[in-house]
Amino acid sequence: RGGLVVDCQGVRGFVPFSHLAPIPGGATEEALAARMHEQAQFHILELDRSQQRLVLTERAIGQKRREEAQDQYLADLEEGTVLSGKVTSIRGFGAFVDVGEIEGLIPISELSWRMVKSPDEVVTVGDQLEVVVLRVERETRRLTLSLKRTQPEPWETVHDRYEIHQIVQGTVTNLAQFGAFVKLEDGIEGLIHISELSQRRVNNPKECVYQGQHVRVMILSIDSQQRRIGLSYKQAFGL
Repeated sequence: RGGLVVDCQGVRGFVPFSHLAPIPGGATEEALAARMHEQAQFHILELDRSQQRLVLTERAIGQKRREEAQDQYLADLEEGTVLSGKVTSIRGFGAFVDVGEIEGLIPISELSWRMVKSPDEVVTVGDQLEVVVLRVERETRRLTLSLKRTQPEPWETVHDRYEIHQIVQGTVTNLAQFGAFVKLEDGIEGLIHISELSQRRVNNPKECVYQGQHVRVMILSIDSQQRRIGLSYKQAFGL
């Protein structure tokens, strides 16, 4: 009751259910019966010769083997390596991905080049992903991954897609006293200075645009180093 009795070189030992190796489908009577006469390895948890008590664990063996496999895997792994994996769980701070011998974490800041409020905006449990290894911490067996770095950083190629005087579509993401911020694509935002909202005098950007509005704008300047794009609303419409 509560475990299995084993013959350990002629000595009777006991393995609690909680210390058995995980059994697919659970420790059912059929699954346990199938282990009769099976040869297995155990660690000693407790030994009391006066009471003729021997308590063993099988789970620790499996844990040690997993840790050894993880150590070998991490020893050969280099930063910048691209791996394939499966999303196993999602937390507020990021997503965990099984890449084989170990699980790694994609921090929320490494999920996308755009601002992400919650990881489930980008990934769901069960998704198959390609990720880049950012950091390998071998002593603690921790692996930090990136999803966004499998794609070029948008600002690095901004001049391939945009040019001065080009008319583009965007979405107003935020209003400030000095102007309106407009998202052109994931990871790329520009600013319409308040002076570029209208030919008339504007005291507050909300007189001309609102958050969430889809707008047509003209590109006035591009600074990829400072990650800034200057936009004009009035010149796109002749306002």
